[in-house]
Amino acid sequence: MSKNTCFVIMPIGDQSFDRVELSAHDLKKRYDDLIREALLAARPDLDITRADEVAIPGTITSDILTRVMHSDFVVADVSFPNPNVFYELGLRHACRAGTIIIRDGKAPKPPFDIAHLRHIEYQNTPTGLKELADAFRRYFDHVALHPNRPDNHFLELAKLTQYQFPDYGATEEPVAPEIEAIMAIMGSPDLMRLLMSAGQGEQIDPAQLLQAFAAEPGVARQLLGALMRSGHFQFPQPPKQIQGPLKHKQRRTKT
Repeated sequence: MSKNTCFVIMPIGDQSFDRVELSAHDLKKRYDDLIREALLAARPDLDITRADEVAIPGTITSDILTRVMHSDFVVADVSFPNPNVFYELGLRHACRAGTIIIRDGKAPKPPFDIAHLRHIEYQNTPTGLKELADAFRRYFDHVALHPNRPDNHFLELAKLTQYQFPDYGATEEPVAPEIEAIMAIMGSPDLMRLLMSAGQGEQIDPAQLLQAFAAEPGVARQLLGALMRSGHFQFPQPPKQIQGPLKHKQRRTKT
């Protein structure tokens, strides 16, 4: 039996808001010692991943988007006003149910757009860990009883109005090579960082760029194929052999 997957959305880099400074180390401890522990206490066989385990801080890679779309459960910590967290939460709400919103009870009030959403308040204490695990356990039991019930207003409205989501799998339209190239670059944080630096006018060492491609041969192959299909790259053609004028031997005829 395969494990259920759970993706945790939360800030992973240093945070600064309302004169409060929170380091990436503090956030990692909050994830390891509280959120992850509470999830495992509620469901020991859960396969849990956080964004920093698949990407560098500040990037939204295709791997993150895939986990947002396909994970059985997503836990979003909205304690801190982080744009990536809100963006990924919105994407998840538009994709499928199975989202749990949590918030530190001592954190500032969330923005108006998400203040009305159901969420679990937690305390970063030993007692708070137990209470959070109990809340997660109740949620998992509820989903098991109602697996197809929408859990946010977007999906509720889509169900009510019988909104037809685009079926990208059924279309036969080819993906534009430019989009393929962008998605390939997004699959390599190191390569994306180098190309973004180049786009900002910084000098990039060609050897460093080649090392980034060598470290991600699959990405390099996908990117090269997309560039060739778009006509932005072509292999050089070998020079044609130059043939000199043919010399015909004159035959002597006997008289």
